Amino acid sequence: MDIDEEYSSISETYQTFLRNFSNEVSNLLQEQNISLAFSPTGRMKSIDSVHEKLETGRHPTLDSLSDLNDLVGIRIVLLFPEVKDQVVRLLSDTFDLLNDPGENKQHPDKFGYSSIHLILRVKKEWSTVPTWSKHLEKKIEVQVRTLSEHIWAETSHALFYKREENIPNALNRDLHKMAAVLEVIDDQLQNIKSRVEKHFADIREASFEDVLNLDLNSETFRRVMDEHSNGIYNLNDLRNKILSSKIEREYNILNVNLLDKIISGNIDTSGLSSDQYVEKVIELLDRYIAQSNLPPEDREP
Repeated sequence: MDIDEEYSSISETYQTFLRNFSNEVSNLLQEQNISLAFSPTGRMKSIDSVHEKLETGRHPTLDSLSDLNDLVGIRIVLLFPEVKDQVVRLLSDTFDLLNDPGENKQHPDKFGYSSIHLILRVKKEWSTVPTWSKHLEKKIEVQVRTLSEHIWAETSHALFYKREENIPNALNRDLHKMAAVLEVIDDQLQNIKSRVEKHFADIREASFEDVLNLDLNSETFRRVMDEHSNGIYNLNDLRNKILSSKIEREYNILNVNLLDKIISGNIDTSGLSSDQYVEKVIELLDRYIAQSNLPPEDREP
């Protein structure tokens, strides 16, 4: 069977394998709360790409398309570099790892392409699962990179793919200077993220008197809501963040002290659920806005 015929005969089953594998990886990343730039993307090499790889000698011998490590592949683009090694470990533990991902790591005195490539296969023990029983021998390449690395890789590919030998040294130097700048951006984003996390951790540990002097954000908002709820306020992080943003945006409450004054001593929490407590807070805020719009002589004391 020639390459074209084989490609046609296996395309459907490989597309199914790719789809199932992509779903599995997406679920794994979601369970671990990995921050992604966007959802993982998958692709199957076109037959033209297969021929090009053979003709350029990048895969000199090929008995079957299943010999290709990257006939199908997934790309994972991360927001922050700190989780890169975590994602590699997660995938290596979940699937069979067929290569050494350390081979792809950038030399410390070089700047350029630095995505990590994993060649994976589902574990043999998955053979009893109908979804995977027909795909035990299939391989897939998973690329793990940060958003900055993704920008560099996609840009350099678009500009120079198949033309590297014709690029003047000065242009190559400029390209790698851009890679260095993007690596600095990665470092700075990671630094800012770490500082934000420390700031929120400090808010959780600070005395309430100190919190009163801060601007309103999701963490200081939670401290105020906790302070006056007698332990019943239990919104998860997402709902708390949405509610905090709503109060800043719709009621123009921008500092903790003002919110505390509006709530303090004005809610009897007896018998209230968390959601009912939130409703009472909203009622107080509505009353505050209504009072603010009245002439001073007509406002309630």
